[in-house]
Amino acid sequence: MQQGPSDNILRWSTADVPQASRLDYFAAALSSAVIPLGVDKADPATFRAELAFTKLDTIGVAKTLGTPHESFRRATQLAQTQARSFNLLMTLDTPWTAEHRGCMRLLPRDILIYDSEYPLQIDVGRPFTAVCIAVSEDWFRRWLPNPGVLVARRIVGQSAWGRALSAFVGELTPEMVAATSLPTSLLADQVGGMLALTANALRGSELVDYTPAIRSLHERIIDCLNQRCTEPDLIAAQVAASLNISLRTLHRTFAAANETFGARLIDARARVAERMLASPLFNRVTTAEIGRRAGFTNASHFARVIRLRTGLTPMQWRRART
Repeated sequence: MQQGPSDNILRWSTADVPQASRLDYFAAALSSAVIPLGVDKADPATFRAELAFTKLDTIGVAKTLGTPHESFRRATQLAQTQARSFNLLMTLDTPWTAEHRGCMRLLPRDILIYDSEYPLQIDVGRPFTAVCIAVSEDWFRRWLPNPGVLVARRIVGQSAWGRALSAFVGELTPEMVAATSLPTSLLADQVGGMLALTANALRGSELVDYTPAIRSLHERIIDCLNQRCTEPDLIAAQVAASLNISLRTLHRTFAAANETFGARLIDARARVAERMLASPLFNRVTTAEIGRRAGFTNASHFARVIRLRTGLTPMQWRRART
């Protein structure tokens, strides 16, 4: 890692380390600058990457140049994350794919905002230049009380507000931040304002307004779902009935948070299973039985969910954690 003498930009380059260490080095650089990430599916002999990072008031700005690879956040990286954050990611010149609460293909200048609490997999198949803006949960909620309006969805770079947001983010590099004479707080507020305007446009056309009352109800639904997720036949209507709300209200509440009942139920069951797989108290319980106790009725489905979240089979995940 290098730091410029006056610009407060931290820099990493795989050219500074032996070939065999490049993937681990780049993963460590990403983890230090942005958020814990793993790097895979690249040949260390040909892999190249450079990363520059600086702080902009209360948010972090990173620019990355590299060759094709996969980056991911699985159980290990999720466990290493100390505080919840949100990250805006955009490539300037290369299409890419992401798996984050759903699969999506993104074009250059499209933006993905990902949530540090959920698994992530990103595949970039060509040499690329990318910009990432990292923000805390508190900062994000000041501008978007309901993060779900924008998180885990493709913000099309050619849409009305997507075009303005992507143009600004594309210029917001560490070098630009270091060279500007404007107050950094002003630039940070500009990011927040554009996010709020983009969210307002999407909310107005697609989503239920996420009022404080809806947010409170959403939290009650999630709490109930977490308590009952191990019931193998649990359905949305049962959760709605236990909270004395209509099924339509339940689904509209999830829609306001850009979520679905099914996705949250699978996530809750997977978290229960992961805790059991990591606990010595369940060492004598088979992985299939752990899946059943967590609420999964199909062992193959259970194995696929754990592999997607961790990159490992349930048995491999158990061995890695004990």
